[in-house]
Amino acid sequence: MPIAKVYLPENVITPEQRREIVKGIHEVILTVEKRPLSSPTYVQINEVPACDWGFSGRVYEPGAK
Repeated sequence: MPIAKVYLPENVITPEQRREIVKGIHEVILTVEKRPLSSPTYVQINEVPACDWGFSGRVYEPGAK
């Protein structure tokens, strides 16, 4: 049973987007592995505090461009 981990800055996705991410990852894994739809796939979404998230040498700041 596959386990996928997703890391995001906190509070950047809605509950609906969270459901879509879980469903989409599940479908991709099943398609790639050619497994039946009933096969379990675990998706763990980890929200990282904004002050602990960085990219391109900068700390993530919500709303900054």
